[in-house]
Formats: sequence, structure tokens, C-alpha cells
Amino acid sequence: MIDYFTYWYLFPVSIGIAILAMSAGISGSNFWIPVYLIWLKIEPKTGFWLALLTMIFGFGSGVLKNLKQETINCYIVKRYLRITIPAGILGTVLVPFAPAQLLIVIFAFFVFIYGASTIYRCCNGRVEEVKSHETIYWARAALAGFLKGLIATGLGKLILPGILGHKKIKSPGEAVGSTVVVIFVVNIVAVLFRLNPSFIAVLSANATDILRILIWVAPGVVIGGQIGPAIARRLPVLYMKVYVGVLLIFVSILMFLRAFALF
Repeated sequence: MIDYFTYWYLFPVSIGIAILAMSAGISGSNFWIPVYLIWLKIEPKTGFWLALLTMIFGFGSGVLKNLKQETINCYIVKRYLRITIPAGILGTVLVPFAPAQLLIVIFAFFVFIYGASTIYRCCNGRVEEVKSHETIYWARAALAGFLKGLIATGLGKLILPGILGHKKIKSPGEAVGSTVVVIFVVNIVAVLFRLNPSFIAVLSANATDILRILIWVAPGVVIGGQIGPAIARRLPVLYMKVYVGVLLIFVSILMFLRAFALF
């Protein structure tokens, strides 16, 4: 008989992670990868896929919430999906061949520096007013989509700053909401393109544990996905920058732990 209460503690954890990810418009896999690989000690390949699958539940809930509160800009979403989807597919296809540990360490350095510099500018009164522009950052979006497909993270952190200043974005909450939609769609693509015959066999062998995890995680991230967008909608630009900066530093620490846990 299956003990469905084995992972009950993941329910409150999943609510917290979903709130953090949704309110900042960054990838929830930043938090789920350390949880699955370090805390639960799940095999890396399965852990990465499970993190992506978990995000579909949470970000799907977030998309619905943002639709309800009208904080999604379809123009921005369509433009960024044009490049992030094919880039995400490329990253996913290269998963079996890429040195994921090294990529995560390099990316963690970038995330830490970006987050720390953001907080430093805010605390020293060096936060410039977001200037309106009409630029779609294609190169940044391509890199973001590629990293999402390859290491299940990086998309939100890279595209959100560019989306925040676009002239069609009416508020920080709309920037976050639009980013959430992009992450959600690319996430689905990454999940599907990882499903080759050999990996499906691995998932089948671990189906019981995956089910026991998802029955607690799925409802938790759905609940958190409803709360996060409401927080993002009420955060002023200055507070959002500090908030995201703190989250990024936390993310970098988790990513370092995840990387060195596999060395």
C-alpha cells in the first residue's frame, strides 16, 4: 500500500516557493532543484524534469490569476515567445551532452552579482527611474530560453528587467505577469522535449515516488500561484527591485549548493 503522507511537508514548502517565484516573476525551479536534488536526493535527471513539471502547476495558476487581474501584456508575451521557445528547445536537446554543473556555477555567479548590485543601488539611492523604451531584447531572450531548456532556470531573471521598462507595460505587476506567461509556455516546451524513450522508462520506474511528491506539491504551488501575483501587483518599482535582488542572492546560494552537491 502506498503511503501518500510521506512528503506531506512539501505542501507548505510549495506554497512558499510559489509565492516567491510568482511575485518576482522568476523561475520556481531555482528553488525546486535544490529541494529535489539536495533535500530529497532525487536522481539529477529526474529532479530537473520534476522541477519543470512542478512549475507548470504553479505558473499555470499564476497565469490564471494574472489573467483575472489583467496584468498580462499580450504584445510583450508574443514577442518574447518567438525567440525563447526555439532557444528553449535547443537547450533541452543539448541536455544529455552539456556540463550542467559548470553552467550552474557560472550562472550562480551571474545571479549573485546581479542581485547584489541591484540591492546596492537601491540602498544607496542609485535606482534610476525606469526609462520607457520600445526594445525587445532578442539576444537576452535567446540566452534566457536556452538556459531554461538546459538547466531549468534563468528565463525570468534575464527577461524581466527588459520587460519592466517597455513602453507598453503599465505597471511592475504587468511586467511580472507577462514574464510569468513566457516562463509557463517555455516550461511546457522544456518538459515535453525531455521526454525521450529512455527517460520515460526512468520516470516509469520512479512513478510511485513522483506521485507521492506531486499530490502535495501540485496543490501547494497552485495556492501559492494565486497569492504571488497579488503581491507583485502591489509592489512599487523600488521595493520590487530590492525584493528581486534579495531573491536572486538566495537563488544563487541554492544554485551553488545544487552544483557542488554533484561534484
